[in-house]
Amino acid sequence: MNYEYKVGGSLPPDSPTYVWRKADHELYHQLMGGMFCYVLTCRQMGKSSLRVKTMRKLQEQGLACASIDLTAIISSDLTRKQFYADIIDSLAENFNLLESIESFKEGCRESDLSPMNRFNKFIHDILLKHPLLLEKDIIIFIDEIDSLLRLPDLANEFLGLLRACYNKRADLPEYNRLTFAILGVASPYDLMKDANYNSLPFDCGYGIELHGFQSHEAQPIAEGLKLKSEHPQALLDAVLDWTSGQPFLTQKICKLIVKCPDQIPLGSEAEWVEKFVRSQVINNWEHQDEPEHLRTIRDRLLRQKNRSIDLLKLYQKIREKGKILADNSLEQMELRLSGLVSKREGILEIRNRIYKEVFTSSWCQKALAELRDELAIIEPEFIQTLAKLKVQLLETQICRVAEGTSSDEVIYEVLRQITLKLGDLLKADRATIYLLNAEKTELWSLVAENQTNEFLNIQVPVGEGIAGQAAKTKKIINIPHNVYDDPRSNLVKLADQKYGYHTYNVLAYPICNHAKEVVAVIQLLNKLKANLFESEPLAKRVKEEGFNQADEEQLTRFDPHIRRFLESCQSCRQASRKLQATAALAEATRSLDGSQLDTKEILQRVMDAAKNLMNADRSTLWLVDEEKQELWTKIRQMDGTLIEKRIHINEGFAGQVARTREPIIIPFDVYQHPDSQTSKETDLETGYRTCSLLCMPVLNPDGELLGVTQLVNKLNSGNYPDYNPALWPQAPEKFKASFDKNDRQSMQVFNERVGVILQYAKVHERLKKLAEFQSQKVVYHTLAMLSQAVGSQKDEELYSTLYNILEFMMQSISKLLRVAQTDIFIFNSDKHEFWSIIPDSNNSNLLIEVIIEADVNLAERLLNSNSSLVLNSISNLDDPWLQVGVRFDLREQLHNALFFPFINSDGQVIAVIRLLNKLIDSPVLNSEQINQEGFTPDDLQQLHKRSEFIIKVLEGCQSFHQEISTLQKQRATDTLRSAINSVRQIGFDPEKILYTVIESAKKLTNADRSTLWLVDAYDPDKLWTRIPRIDGTIETFYIYKNEGFAGKVSQMKKPIMIPFDVYDHPESQTAKGTDQETGYRTCSLLCMPILSFDGELLGVTQLLNKRKPGNYPPYHPKDIYDIPDYLKVSFDERDLRYMEIFNNQVGIDLPHVLNKT
Repeated sequence: MNYEYKVGGSLPPDSPTYVWRKADHELYHQLMGGMFCYVLTCRQMGKSSLRVKTMRKLQEQGLACASIDLTAIISSDLTRKQFYADIIDSLAENFNLLESIESFKEGCRESDLSPMNRFNKFIHDILLKHPLLLEKDIIIFIDEIDSLLRLPDLANEFLGLLRACYNKRADLPEYNRLTFAILGVASPYDLMKDANYNSLPFDCGYGIELHGFQSHEAQPIAEGLKLKSEHPQALLDAVLDWTSGQPFLTQKICKLIVKCPDQIPLGSEAEWVEKFVRSQVINNWEHQDEPEHLRTIRDRLLRQKNRSIDLLKLYQKIREKGKILADNSLEQMELRLSGLVSKREGILEIRNRIYKEVFTSSWCQKALAELRDELAIIEPEFIQTLAKLKVQLLETQICRVAEGTSSDEVIYEVLRQITLKLGDLLKADRATIYLLNAEKTELWSLVAENQTNEFLNIQVPVGEGIAGQAAKTKKIINIPHNVYDDPRSNLVKLADQKYGYHTYNVLAYPICNHAKEVVAVIQLLNKLKANLFESEPLAKRVKEEGFNQADEEQLTRFDPHIRRFLESCQSCRQASRKLQATAALAEATRSLDGSQLDTKEILQRVMDAAKNLMNADRSTLWLVDEEKQELWTKIRQMDGTLIEKRIHINEGFAGQVARTREPIIIPFDVYQHPDSQTSKETDLETGYRTCSLLCMPVLNPDGELLGVTQLVNKLNSGNYPDYNPALWPQAPEKFKASFDKNDRQSMQVFNERVGVILQYAKVHERLKKLAEFQSQKVVYHTLAMLSQAVGSQKDEELYSTLYNILEFMMQSISKLLRVAQTDIFIFNSDKHEFWSIIPDSNNSNLLIEVIIEADVNLAERLLNSNSSLVLNSISNLDDPWLQVGVRFDLREQLHNALFFPFINSDGQVIAVIRLLNKLIDSPVLNSEQINQEGFTPDDLQQLHKRSEFIIKVLEGCQSFHQEISTLQKQRATDTLRSAINSVRQIGFDPEKILYTVIESAKKLTNADRSTLWLVDAYDPDKLWTRIPRIDGTIETFYIYKNEGFAGKVSQMKKPIMIPFDVYDHPESQTAKGTDQETGYRTCSLLCMPILSFDGELLGVTQLLNKRKPGNYPPYHPKDIYDIPDYLKVSFDERDLRYMEIFNNQVGIDLPHVLNKT
């Protein structure tokens, strides 16, 4: 018989060196009796061999057995559906049921059963009822159960399912035939720490303890030593003296002895083995530990920094005392799972002499020193975490901006992560970060949690409670014990009563900026002792002395870094609020599409959006009745009906706002306000309770009052019952919140837009009555476009909106001052240029944006002087102001011009109006009708007189133009993200890869065509792609890396951007050749590399023919020299930037796809 010793891995069932231990008998008999068993111990103790041997013996007794190795199933991105499907497939394969379960799988696909219930159904309908298994007991071994710790939620669920199978035995006798056994390197606590103990199987199971081989058990191993000694038992006993029967070490040393050429002196076995073990195992152990064993123990000991220090201290204690009493502490359980120590008969001791010789006191001291050095860099690691979270916050916010959604959820998450980090670092049971609101009157928190892990919206007035006092005094508050006796603890007591908690000690730490102003307060509750079970009562886990000076000093070191992080959170939240305001405005204007521009209908729709924006329970729009000097509105009753409510224009809060034109913001509780009588009376009539209020005027562009918006009751976050009017005047919890400065600012912007919309609606109604068709047409068109502008994503409609407003003003001024042409150029201070929108001279249906640089000639004079410029005699026609946008019929007949700057209250130029050719009377152009005297002071006076109104409109246009740019960026970002998501979802089909990437890139840059060149997997010096031919067929093209523009980009790994016309470029030969073959015409080009994260070239994107904005037909060239005007443009720096981002993202996912294809 071959007595080959096996080192590592499971022994085959018929191995002659297998040692039967007490555990073998226990596991076999318990499973035969239908008892759930678990073998949870350290690595390399023979668990897998035990499973193999036991499984063989059970099968010999007629039982059906299956084994599942979870390491072959578990991965970090595994879904529940995949997990249970893999388990089902593994069991079906083990029991030869794969063909039998096809109909079962089909039924599952058509049902809406959860993955776990599908597995339950498989057990009930297949395993326990299939003819092959019907008469048999079934044993299922689940090995490497510790793999489930990577997916804790799934671990709890799966182990709960095993327990459920055991519980079913009482009602379903067939479940008595089904038994599970789990094996792995974990403790029951590891597997159940996030779950209810009663839901897991350990209290109804049998734990199998694996110990080392005893001398009388290890005879099979002694057989192999007969080759080396006439006294094999003495030799084995000498080995066991060093290994204490540890299976891996025992097999390894025996194997080394058999292979050793040296003779072993009779009677000197112990001395010879000692020298052999020291030379072959102990000396220089880190280098000769193959297969790895001692290093595995070392790595497990040292993997958890703080925890490792506690483990090493415990190990040192055992070394010094020889043995200690065993308990169920976390440190002892973790040390046992490392394999370094073992528990026997209530005693914990070092497992064997080898471990004691390897992991010496000096090794421990050195390891502890290194760990402490590593722990000294925890603070930089924490700071690095803050920096990463800050980047994560900003990057995610960019995506949320592109999506048009709030980033509050992102702020929740990053604050939550840093709060948990702080709690862990300072060993606090609970941690909360309170941030100061904009008015600096209240602290708010989004991350405090109750015991069910739900977010609690906590608001604490500055000066109240422990956190509020810390904010007010700007001093640390540390209450080490008897918290409830402290007079500042009232809010803590109320919160504890509400959420079923108990606070034993508190540390409140104020974070201040450079100006010594409070930014936030960190509040830590209940300092915890180290390494106690979470299942222990809180009172037992709390450190009696509370937080200490070292905790305060650690927070002080973190202070500046936390402050900067929290300031970023505040900034992002403010930006989120602005985003919400923009989104609400866009939604409100979109809602106008279906309306008939009826004032009441428009406002009802707009205020619904305002309510959502402000997170208010109700919103009211009071409209002005000028004739009756009243405010009126429609208020919803308890039964859902609407009644008209009227108040005098000076009555109540709305009346006060109407009178003063100033907003009113009243925090909770409105009923405490001296002017709340009207609110109380209205509440009594309507069955409501007003608790907080934000009241704002709605003005038209001329500053005339149109109405008052009244937002009522800021809502607390969370789920609350509907308000019960029977409780009046008691205030419900859901209304105990306040509007703030950010809400007021958002509503101010919102109401300005509402005022413009309302004003246009009023003009529309007035013009309808007057039946002035032409004027009606202009205003109606403007109103219609305005109602769609923010909601639309098309540039044509956005620019049309601006053009209609500007055109209306320009025509009015032309008539007023009797001039041949009027143009308005609005100043862009960021780019230092003037812009206007005019019809394309070649296509009057197309609007184009024209630009005049602000640092040349007349433009520079106008900006520097801030005064009007009159040219009653024009001699120099070269100036851009006398060329850009000038009608063709005027260019040769310019006689005089007036340039009038509109300047806002801050002294900044908003726009310049250009008036060309003063006319005598008629606008029909001929030389006799031009006023040769030119423009007069009276013309200037007319413009000055109307400048206040015009400036407001122009400022709106200026902002709207900026908004167009923002929407364009949002569209580009949306397209970018959509493209990235598409690439991730298309699988591994090369055709789909090419199509998805090129279509997304084309849309992103408004290109006519795009090509994705991929590196050839078989010839890395080549690129390949598929290009459509003129007849519609698709042909594969190959080029070398030094060929053409794409080849050059692949060689340099740098972009190439060539403006119109590419054929003028000296290196355009390949492009011309490709065009000749495909029947196309390349006019402009942008070529970009796609690189992997480590700089490896994956491909090249090639964009062809930038198109002008607008609706143009597809380009199908009949003649390569016949180029349409809409292709006579070039890619720009913005295209390059966006494509760089796009390609970088594609480069992350493309390697996985290319590896598959």
